[in-house]
Amino acid sequence: MKLLRISIIVLISSFVVACSSTKKDESKAETAVEDVKDSFESEKTDLKYELEEIKLDIETKLDDIDGKIADATDSNKTKLEEMKADLQEKKDDLDRAISKVENSTKQAWNDTKESVNETSDDVKDALKDFGDKVSEIFKS
Repeated sequence: MKLLRISIIVLISSFVVACSSTKKDESKAETAVEDVKDSFESEKTDLKYELEEIKLDIETKLDDIDGKIADATDSNKTKLEEMKADLQEKKDDLDRAISKVENSTKQAWNDTKESVNETSDDVKDALKDFGDKVSEIFKS
């Protein structure tokens, strides 16, 4: 009889330990999912902020170029207006990239991030070229 009681107590104890271990595993899984979600949201916010900063830089350059167009000679005006149109296209590219980031899901995040980073690099290169071209126009 005592042996039966001891066996039952051991069996119940094992069951309780197994159940609490399963709950801990579930809790760890839930925590991991929350961490991934937080990381995704954080990356998304950071990338959107970076793109918006670049967009502000482009808007500033567009405002500057309007002043330069007003003071430029006829031949330089044409060049500057073409550059302005190119810069406006880059701004439109950024608007589309920002929209992609805002609407991205976790499942598509890696593809979205790669595409948006390519756009960002392209726009940064265009801004650098823009500054060089404006300097070149006013040197001549």
